[in-house]
Amino acid sequence: MKWIRFFGNFEGRIPRKTFWLANIVVFVFEAIVAAIAAASVEGFAGETAGDMTMHIVTFAFLYPQFVLALKRAHDLEMSSQVIYAWYIVLAVYSVLVRFAGWLWINLTQNIYSLVVLAFVFVFIFVVGIVSLALLIELGFRRGTRGSNRFGPDPLAKT
Repeated sequence: MKWIRFFGNFEGRIPRKTFWLANIVVFVFEAIVAAIAAASVEGFAGETAGDMTMHIVTFAFLYPQFVLALKRAHDLEMSSQVIYAWYIVLAVYSVLVRFAGWLWINLTQNIYSLVVLAFVFVFIFVVGIVSLALLIELGFRRGTRGSNRFGPDPLAKT
């Protein structure tokens, strides 16, 4: 029940330790669910369906990752719009790449393929750099000392 309440709202603050531990739990749970789902579907519908099932599970697990990032951003007194915008980019990226196959191209010897390849490289590079910067910001910087507009200090002694 505590986990449902934790992931069920966007309010509050979490310290770095909670951020890292909860992300590890979410990651392990996601990997287990994705492996079981892909293996069960693959037996019936083939390898492509197994891959699609893994993509659906990965997309579904954006929500708990979003909640953790948002609560951690609250601890840093960072604007919520940064996290909202970034997870919208990740969701769009997931839909375009994983479901629509938008960025996967079949290279031929024409200039159009090279332009698309350059765009894909730049897009994925920028997504990676921004993701790394956010991970460093959320995962390693100490939160605001004392209360802030998002609630009391989670590390304060009561």
